[in-house]
Amino acid sequence: MIFLHFYVILILMSASLDAFKILVLYPFPSLSHQQGIMALTERLVKKGHELYVISPNAVPGLEKHDNYTYVNTSFAYAYIPDENNADEEVVNFQRHWSKWEFPKVWKAFADIPRRQLLSEAFLQFDRRVTSEQIHFDLVIAEAFFLPYACAILRNATKSAPIITMTSLMTEFMTEGALGSIEHLSFLPGYYSAYTDRMSLLQKVDNWIAHYYVTGDLFKHLDKAVSRFCREFYGPGFENIASGWRSRSSLTLIASNPMYFYPRLLGPNVIETGPLHFKPLKKLPQNLQNWLDGAEKGVIYFSLGCNMRGKSLDANILANFLKLFAELQPLGYRVLWKWEADEEIPGQSNNILAQKWIPQHSVLAHPKVKAFITQGGLQSFQEAVHYGVPLVGVPFYGDHANNVLKMVDAGIGTQLLPKNLDSYEDIKAALQAVLYDDKYTKNMKRHSAISHDFTSRAMDQALFWVEHVARHGATHLRPSTADASLFEFFCLDIISVIVFLSILFLYIVYFLCRSIIAMICQKSKAKIKSS
Repeated sequence: MIFLHFYVILILMSASLDAFKILVLYPFPSLSHQQGIMALTERLVKKGHELYVISPNAVPGLEKHDNYTYVNTSFAYAYIPDENNADEEVVNFQRHWSKWEFPKVWKAFADIPRRQLLSEAFLQFDRRVTSEQIHFDLVIAEAFFLPYACAILRNATKSAPIITMTSLMTEFMTEGALGSIEHLSFLPGYYSAYTDRMSLLQKVDNWIAHYYVTGDLFKHLDKAVSRFCREFYGPGFENIASGWRSRSSLTLIASNPMYFYPRLLGPNVIETGPLHFKPLKKLPQNLQNWLDGAEKGVIYFSLGCNMRGKSLDANILANFLKLFAELQPLGYRVLWKWEADEEIPGQSNNILAQKWIPQHSVLAHPKVKAFITQGGLQSFQEAVHYGVPLVGVPFYGDHANNVLKMVDAGIGTQLLPKNLDSYEDIKAALQAVLYDDKYTKNMKRHSAISHDFTSRAMDQALFWVEHVARHGATHLRPSTADASLFEFFCLDIISVIVFLSILFLYIVYFLCRSIIAMICQKSKAKIKSS
């Protein structure tokens, strides 16, 4: 018995030797952005690591776990209201934003973490870190807000490596700084509704849009972080987070080429694929009965976590309601995520509207034949995982890029917000998915390939987190991380070649001219002598 106790103690001690203290800063108040990091946090905690998480979302089931410290900033959800709002301090996601006007959102967007990190919840945690001299072995930061992670590091954690993580299709904030410089002639930018095979004019537009949008984001982020540092540390510390792009050691992208396009990446940019899939939960009985009872099939309609169906204009709602009513005699039902307490005004009997819907379990139901979505990446991933063809309605951000990928892969159709006023356009987009078998066939193939990636996503993310906590990631950093665009595109070499070519041609020209002049002079001399 004594030997058994000793053996257990040895096992616990050996496990604790490999446990890390990890600080997580994931401040954006949107469940879709939070799902990946919440799943990774749960896995890390259950493996024995100590997680200190600053986020608007707690991980269910970990509230009382000894290895989980949660800094509650859920009040930040007030900064993204579910109604149209003209307040510059909140993010209005209840309307369509073009890529050229979306930078107007950045000012409010960049300021969200500042208000969280000045809250009493974080200040109490900060005092605890100081008094207990907690040393973090690793920091995981939401990629958009890397400069805030750099700003809150103390001397005790100054040398801690930072992993950035994103729930978008690329990590355009720091990929270039890590050495994976974007070649925007072959890769659509975050806001560009193009494929990876662009025309010349599209390439020009893609380059301009990318640097305009990211430049505006960096400008607002730098300004907001400087303000935070001045308020948090005092005057004179405004530049404490400067050079933040080079502070990331490695980035995790909760996506893969099935949802974007293949591209050249360094070993410190890891595409894990989606991290948020879990075993399916049983459907509530009313939903189960509704789905089972659909004679021909079900259309699932949800605009995601941020855009609300109830925010659609009355004429747009009327178009959808008219189309869904016409589908009733054909045996189709509609499951609609509707955020209001009352029913949709004028809804037909084949529509079931609910404020909350367990999306995974619904999409897994065999009767679901089409998914009308705003084009958010998590919804895209879930539809692919469960094999449901899509109708994409891109409103802002990465939606247009995701929806173009759906169309390019032949697994969905696009319905632009400007076309929602047209009943015929809505009908054509939905009927194509419902009645053309090619979408279902393409989706089955796409889903099968995606499952191969997704099956190893969490293990891959876990490996890289532990690897970087243990060893850092300097050994993964390519020399391109320290190269300028001028060097990366070999313009220095081309410049030398062009200069030497011009010099050579000039020398040849000079020699030819000199030889011709000499010949002419000799000819003139012979003529004179004769």
